[in-house]
Amino acid sequence: MPGSRSRTRSDYTLRLLLEKIVEYGLSDHTRNLVEDAQRHMGYRSPYRGGRTLTDLLRQAHTGARAEGDQDAAERLEDALSYATHVMLAPDLEIKYQLLGGARGRHANALTTFGSLFAAFVADKARTFLDDYPQATRDDLMAYLDEMKRMVITDVAGAAGVFELSRSMNEQATWMTEVLIDRLHTGDSSVHVTPTAEASAEEIADVVLLRARRRALRELDAVVLNRHSSERDLQRALEKNLWIFGGTQLADRLGPRRISRGIELDLALLRPDGTVHVVELKRAAVPLLTHQRDRWVPTNEVHRAVAQAMNYLVALDEDRPRLAEQGIDVRRASATVIIGHPQFEEAASENEVDAALRVYNSHLSRVEVVTYQQVVKRADRVLQLME
Repeated sequence: MPGSRSRTRSDYTLRLLLEKIVEYGLSDHTRNLVEDAQRHMGYRSPYRGGRTLTDLLRQAHTGARAEGDQDAAERLEDALSYATHVMLAPDLEIKYQLLGGARGRHANALTTFGSLFAAFVADKARTFLDDYPQATRDDLMAYLDEMKRMVITDVAGAAGVFELSRSMNEQATWMTEVLIDRLHTGDSSVHVTPTAEASAEEIADVVLLRARRRALRELDAVVLNRHSSERDLQRALEKNLWIFGGTQLADRLGPRRISRGIELDLALLRPDGTVHVVELKRAAVPLLTHQRDRWVPTNEVHRAVAQAMNYLVALDEDRPRLAEQGIDVRRASATVIIGHPQFEEAASENEVDAALRVYNSHLSRVEVVTYQQVVKRADRVLQLME
């Protein structure tokens, strides 16, 4: 149904934004494109969206940039980002003051939510102290900590009624007990538990290592799922930036929309402040094909590399503006992550690695790796930590 598609959003908020963009002033050419987008949407709900709408918005954005109208280009980029679910409605409404008093309305909503939540916690604490008048401060804090594991479920036979209960997954309970009380050192003859002898830092290291092991297994499962989309892979990697190792800061992500007109899958920041672009493609794609009795990369690999190169060119051209924002792109580089030997019909893992090694030797600023290589590198890092 128009206006409710998951890939394109076309609603009254977008309609108001386009009207405001026209009011701010546009060239005749760009205004015609925006008005074409308005006519395509229609003038009453349900509004039409789809590929036609995003194409018209992209054309208008490109036209504004070509004319040097950066303000209009930014507004049209916001409209496109909203239509493609990149920009959230509250951010858009606050920035352009759509629907009247948007900033105050959303602030009031946050205030109301905060007040209700504070009242909920205070009521729970008051009830606990009424039931256990001899409870200490630590007892109260332990009770409130238990709220982190509360689960909300609907009550059968009572529409619109919900029940709040404490619940802890059995596996999580077991892992917590093992990590705190039953995890011994590598020397089996000593059998000293972390709680008895190890420092807090050592216990934290063990917990971190096990968490990363689990995260790596989860990433590998997503990679090996033939039906995983690029978005699935992106979400899995965003949660585990440590996987990229020491060449990038593991806790810092740069803005995805770092430059006008492009949207990066991942923008990592190196320790020296420069940008490293990560372009993600699906794992279940062919990597190699035969050419004169040799394995060479497929067109999918070439297109991904060309896309990464175009991003680097765009960053180079936008360097002065980015420098003013404290973002250094002078030595920016890129990694393309694509494919997995498991999905190759004929080529072996060694043949994939060898072909990509030769291919990478002829590239500058761009490297192509498989998801298997990424997982294996991360696994070696964890082995060193052990």
